[in-house]
Amino acid sequence: MELDYITNLANSAHLGSFMSKAYGLELLFKLENFDQEGADNGIDDTYDAIEFNRPRKAAFSQFCSFLRDQNALIYGTSNLKKSKTVLRLSTNTLEELARIRRKD
Repeated sequence: MELDYITNLANSAHLGSFMSKAYGLELLFKLENFDQEGADNGIDDTYDAIEFNRPRKAAFSQFCSFLRDQNALIYGTSNLKKSKTVLRLSTNTLEELARIRRKD
Protein backbone atom coordinates (compact mmCIF):
# COMPACT_ATOMS: atom_id res chain seq x y z
CA MET A 1 0.00 0.00 0.00
CA GLU A 2 2.77 2.50 0.86
CA LEU A 3 4.53 1.87 -2.43
CA ASP A 4 1.29 2.48 -4.33
CA TYR A 5 0.84 5.73 -2.42
CA ILE A 6 4.34 6.92 -3.30
CA THR A 7 3.88 5.85 -6.93
CA ASN A 8 0.64 7.83 -7.11
CA LEU A 9 2.42 10.86 -5.67
CA ALA A 10 5.22 10.55 -8.21
CA ASN A 11 2.78 10.23 -11.13
CA SER A 12 0.76 13.26 -10.07
CA ALA A 13 1.11 16.47 -12.08
CA HIS A 14 1.74 18.76 -9.12
CA LEU A 15 3.14 16.31 -6.59
CA GLY A 16 5.58 14.53 -8.89
CA SER A 17 7.85 17.58 -8.92
CA PHE A 18 8.52 17.10 -5.22
CA MET A 19 9.86 13.61 -5.90
CA SER A 20 12.75 14.93 -8.00
CA LYS A 21 14.88 15.63 -4.90
CA ALA A 22 15.81 13.36 -2.00
CA TYR A 23 14.24 15.77 0.50
CA GLY A 24 11.20 16.56 -1.67
CA LEU A 25 8.75 14.20 -0.01
CA GLU A 26 9.67 15.51 3.42
CA LEU A 27 9.27 19.06 2.10
CA LEU A 28 5.80 18.24 0.78
CA PHE A 29 4.61 16.93 4.14
CA LYS A 30 6.30 19.74 6.12
CA LEU A 31 4.57 22.35 3.93
CA GLU A 32 1.25 20.57 4.40
CA ASN A 33 1.73 20.64 8.18
CA PHE A 34 2.75 24.30 8.14
CA ASP A 35 -0.37 25.12 6.16
CA GLN A 36 -2.63 23.24 8.59
CA GLU A 37 -1.00 24.98 11.55
CA GLY A 38 -1.17 28.40 9.91
CA ALA A 39 2.58 28.72 10.47
CA ASP A 40 4.49 31.76 9.32
CA ASN A 41 7.16 29.71 7.55
CA GLY A 42 9.50 31.46 5.20
CA ILE A 43 12.10 29.84 2.98
CA ASP A 44 14.67 29.91 5.80
CA ASP A 45 12.23 28.44 8.34
CA THR A 46 11.25 25.70 5.92
CA TYR A 47 14.88 24.96 5.09
CA ASP A 48 15.67 24.63 8.80
CA ALA A 49 12.74 22.21 9.22
CA ILE A 50 14.20 19.75 6.70
CA GLU A 51 15.83 16.96 8.69
CA PHE A 52 16.91 14.41 6.09
CA ASN A 53 19.10 14.87 3.02
CA ARG A 54 19.20 18.64 3.56
CA PRO A 55 20.74 20.38 0.55
CA ARG A 56 22.74 23.57 0.51
CA LYS A 57 20.60 26.63 1.09
CA ALA A 58 21.05 28.00 -2.44
CA ALA A 59 20.01 24.67 -3.97
CA PHE A 60 16.96 24.60 -1.71
CA SER A 61 15.94 28.10 -2.78
CA GLN A 62 16.33 27.10 -6.44
CA PHE A 63 14.19 24.02 -5.86
CA CYS A 64 11.48 26.14 -4.24
CA SER A 65 11.57 28.46 -7.26
CA PHE A 66 11.27 25.43 -9.53
CA LEU A 67 8.25 24.19 -7.55
CA ARG A 68 6.69 27.65 -7.77
CA ASP A 69 7.23 27.67 -11.55
CA GLN A 70 5.56 24.23 -11.70
CA ASN A 71 2.57 25.67 -9.77
CA ALA A 72 3.19 23.18 -6.98
CA LEU A 73 3.69 25.85 -4.36
CA ILE A 74 3.12 29.55 -4.00
CA TYR A 75 5.04 32.39 -2.41
CA GLY A 76 2.98 34.64 -0.19
CA THR A 77 3.61 37.58 2.09
CA SER A 78 3.78 37.03 5.82
CA ASN A 79 1.07 38.57 7.96
CA LEU A 80 3.62 39.16 10.73
CA LYS A 81 6.54 40.52 8.74
CA LYS A 82 5.91 42.06 5.32
CA SER A 83 9.48 41.46 4.12
CA LYS A 84 9.14 37.70 4.71
CA THR A 85 8.07 35.33 1.94
CA VAL A 86 5.87 32.50 3.17
CA LEU A 87 5.78 29.14 1.35
CA ARG A 88 2.43 27.41 0.83
CA LEU A 89 1.31 24.46 -1.23
CA SER A 90 -0.84 25.55 -4.15
CA THR A 91 -4.54 24.75 -4.13
CA ASN A 92 -4.01 22.23 -6.94
CA THR A 93 -1.29 20.49 -4.96
CA LEU A 94 -3.46 20.26 -1.85
CA GLU A 95 -6.38 18.92 -3.89
CA GLU A 96 -4.23 16.26 -5.57
CA LEU A 97 -2.76 15.22 -2.24
CA ALA A 98 -6.26 14.82 -0.78
CA ARG A 99 -7.43 12.90 -3.88
CA ILE A 100 -4.52 10.46 -3.68
CA ARG A 101 -5.13 9.91 0.03
CA ARG A 102 -8.76 9.07 -0.64
CA LYS A 103 -7.69 6.47 -3.22
CA ASP A 104 -5.55 4.56 -0.73
